[in-house]
Amino acid sequence: MERIEAKELLAKYETGKCTEREKALLESWHLSYALDAVESIRFDEQLKDLDLVWNRLQQERAKPDTRALTLWPKIAMAAAVILVAGIALFFYFQQLNLFQQNDKLASDVPPGKNNAVLTLANGQKIILNERTKGEIAKQGGISITKSQDGTIIYNVDQSTTAEKAKVGELSYNTISTPRGGKYQLNLPDGSKVWLNAASMLKFPVVFSAKERRVELIGEAYFEVTKNKHQPFHVKTAQQDVEVLGTHFNVSAYSDEKEVKTTLLEGSVKIVVRSKQSKAKMLADVVLKPGEQATLTESQLNVASADIGEVRSWKDGMFEFNNCDLTSIMRQASRWYDVDVVYESGIPNVKFSGEVSRSVNASAFLDMLKYLDVKFRIEKIGNNRSRIVVSK
Repeated sequence: MERIEAKELLAKYETGKCTEREKALLESWHLSYALDAVESIRFDEQLKDLDLVWNRLQQERAKPDTRALTLWPKIAMAAAVILVAGIALFFYFQQLNLFQQNDKLASDVPPGKNNAVLTLANGQKIILNERTKGEIAKQGGISITKSQDGTIIYNVDQSTTAEKAKVGELSYNTISTPRGGKYQLNLPDGSKVWLNAASMLKFPVVFSAKERRVELIGEAYFEVTKNKHQPFHVKTAQQDVEVLGTHFNVSAYSDEKEVKTTLLEGSVKIVVRSKQSKAKMLADVVLKPGEQATLTESQLNVASADIGEVRSWKDGMFEFNNCDLTSIMRQASRWYDVDVVYESGIPNVKFSGEVSRSVNASAFLDMLKYLDVKFRIEKIGNNRSRIVVSK
């Protein structure tokens, strides 16, 4: 006797080529099994039961006694029923899995991308990700272009620079990234700036003769062109960073309790701008390469930095080194432009690991699967999503 092929039987039924017996077996099984009962039986259990029936069938066939004549119809019927159950379960779970995958994709959140708005001195706003390469604006003899890789470059005529710098005529531009956005900008002096998500940089179209000063909200990585005659300043709400030429990162988000300045190359001095009402002004500090200054409302501490973790966002990665979950989720919130809610309190856990910033939110959360924490992504209307964290 040949073993029944499930796919062949189902195909015959769908094309109307089943015998009356085969059709009766399929339809009788379908009518006798409720959907909730089918869902509770695992497909591997059905296969195991089917193999057991077939083994018993082969054993009975090896014994030429009269009982085989009466046993065969019963076993054949049981085998057919279990086989059809396996067929139905297989296709049911295939459809269920497809539905779950589609549902997951529908609720998933794509990663951030190059997205920013450039606001000119006259108030004109340019959505940079909608512009193609080439010149995108002119102002005061200065040409602003977009390169092949999307970088915004200020092309300043030297005579224009010298004249405006001499008379102190400063007009400002602002570049801002939304949540879920990032961008690279080459400033008028050639310095390079990478803006992280939910950040803003204000800068003059032409720097003054005595200094180069920009204002930052959020996070940015700087590679400053050296010019000992024009110190470079990065102003945030809490501090002022003064440099001559260096590579450094400043993280000054309003939803973070700390402002972190990390030096990779060169030298910077940090001047604290804010203070508590009853505290003395914190002393200035000078950083050496590999050091990080952490500023809170009452303290300014300097320690060795994890350079890889600090610059990971610029290099297209998430990298965490014994980082608490709330800090991780704030980064996820900004990059994926999602809300984060905690269903049963904030889990007190820390995590170390890394993942590409180019993956969807679900893949990012998979990185955290070893924590004793559960995550799910929900749609909340208006094309917005949220990550729900539960214990």
